[in-house]
Amino acid sequence: MGTGPYVLKEWRLGDRVILEKNPNFWKGEPKMQQVVFRTIKEPAARLAEMRAGSIDFTADIAPDQLKELQGDSNLKEVRRPSFNVGYLALNTSFEPFQKKEVRQAVAMAINRQQIVEAFWSGLAVTDAHFIPPSMKTYQDASLQEYEFNPDQAKKMLADAGYPNGFDLELWYMPVSRPYYPTPKPIAEAFAADLGAIGIRVKLNTKDWAAYLADRQKAPGFQAYMMGWTGDYGDPDNFLYYHFSPSGTKDIGNWKNDRVAKLLEDARQASQESERAKMYAEVGKIIYEEAVRIPIVHSEPLLAQRANLIGWQPSPFSTEPFDQIEKQ
Repeated sequence: MGTGPYVLKEWRLGDRVILEKNPNFWKGEPKMQQVVFRTIKEPAARLAEMRAGSIDFTADIAPDQLKELQGDSNLKEVRRPSFNVGYLALNTSFEPFQKKEVRQAVAMAINRQQIVEAFWSGLAVTDAHFIPPSMKTYQDASLQEYEFNPDQAKKMLADAGYPNGFDLELWYMPVSRPYYPTPKPIAEAFAADLGAIGIRVKLNTKDWAAYLADRQKAPGFQAYMMGWTGDYGDPDNFLYYHFSPSGTKDIGNWKNDRVAKLLEDARQASQESERAKMYAEVGKIIYEEAVRIPIVHSEPLLAQRANLIGWQPSPFSTEPFDQIEKQ
C-alpha cells in the first residue's frame, strides 16, 4: 500500500482483501503476483482450509491444534516471538472493585498456572508482570505472582464487606486473539474459580467492534478480557497506554498519581538505567492495585503450507510479504 510492495485491487468487506504487486516498489518487484487476505473467524476453520490447500498461511491457530498441525507433512508450524499480554480488567466504576482488597482477592482466586497449562499447550507463561518476559530489564525481579489461594481470597472478600460474595458480569471477546486463542472456555475457567469464593459470574459477549467500543462508554464493563501485542520494543507502549490517566477510561478512570508521574518521567529520562528503575516501580504498584490482572504472555501459534518460503513473523505482528513465494 502506498509505496509498499503491493497495491489494492479489491476489498470485499468481511470476506477478503486482494492486493497485486507494485511494479514500482523501491526494493524491486515482489516475488508473488498477488496476495489475498481472507477473513476466517474460527481457528479450526483456518486450519481446515490450510489442510485443503485453499490458503497458504495463517495466524492465530489454537494451541490445542499443535499436534494436529505437527502430524501433517504438508504443513509447518510457525511460532511468533512472544511480545504480548492477556489480562483481566476490573472496572473501578463498580462498587466491589473500588476496594483494592476485592481486586486482589480476584487475582488470588484464579488458578492462572493451571489455566495457562490447560489452554495454551506449553505455548505461554504466566507471571506477575504486565510487560512481557523479554522486557525483564524493566521488571521488579522480587515480584511473585499472586498465590492461588481460594481460602485466603474468600477471607479477603469477607473482610472487605462481601462475606457472601457478589454478582459479577464478565465479558469475553467473541474472536480469537494471539493472547486469548479460545476466549469463551478461558472465561468459563475464570468463572469456575471465582464461583469457588462466592462470586457469581454471568458471562457475556458481543460483536467485536461493539465490544471494543462499549468498554470505553461509561460505566463500561464490570470485568472483561482484553490483551495487547506490543507495537515497538519499549515498556512505554504497554504501560502508558494502559495505566496513564489518559488510558484508564475502560476501568473507571482509575488513577494513581505516582504511576502517572513515573510514566511521564520515564518518557523524558535519557538513561536506560533510570527508566528501568521507574518502570520497575510502576510494575510493583500496578501489581498491587490489580486493575488489569496479567494472565498470560503467549507465543502465538501460526501455520503455513510446507511449500511456502520467505515468511518471517515479527513479534509486533507486522511483517513484509514481498519476499514470500511458493515453491
